[in-house]
Amino acid sequence: MTPVPVTLWRDYEELDRPDMFAGTGVVSGPAAEASRAFFEDGVRRVALADTVDLTSAGGQESAVRALVLVRELTAYGIAVDWRLRLGDERWRPMSHLYPPGEVAGAEDVRREWRDGYHFFKCVYRRGPGFLQVRDRRSDVLRKITVDGPVHRAAIDDLLEGCPASAVPPPILRDLITMRLVHLLGGTAWWLPYRVRQWPAGRSTL
Repeated sequence: MTPVPVTLWRDYEELDRPDMFAGTGVVSGPAAEASRAFFEDGVRRVALADTVDLTSAGGQESAVRALVLVRELTAYGIAVDWRLRLGDERWRPMSHLYPPGEVAGAEDVRREWRDGYHFFKCVYRRGPGFLQVRDRRSDVLRKITVDGPVHRAAIDDLLEGCPASAVPPPILRDLITMRLVHLLGGTAWWLPYRVRQWPAGRSTL
């Protein structure tokens, strides 16, 4: 896996106090495991050292690795400092991720992303034999239940990003059509982030 260098803080702000700075590191394994470990260690802010560049034909795998990490950090409610270069890529499919602090050459995108962001914007949970998604990226709630074993197996492969060719074409087409998978060059990755529990009581999701 392509390593992602990061800087860590134990507060949502970048405070200069020594007890708030948690050091630097490199995420070289599964993003979900690294994010859980950060959260359990008290980390509440993570800065990605490198710009996530969606315009580089040779950097697609590393861009997906960084986006997957942003997704997993978002799932834990960890603030993420990251920079994005979009090019011709559309940003709204990723608008549920913690907003980037900079979008190269597109200040209006950065502002709109920040203003429209809220937690639980596109999430999923697992149940016995199914996976359920709640998606508000279009400002209209979509509820999607995935219960086919082949689809669920493909999602497992897509969580950390994988070559699009590794996913059966009809399954990949279904997931892209449902706006649950993003394709960057030859690499595909799962978009929603996982939550362990829906909000209690009546939900506005």
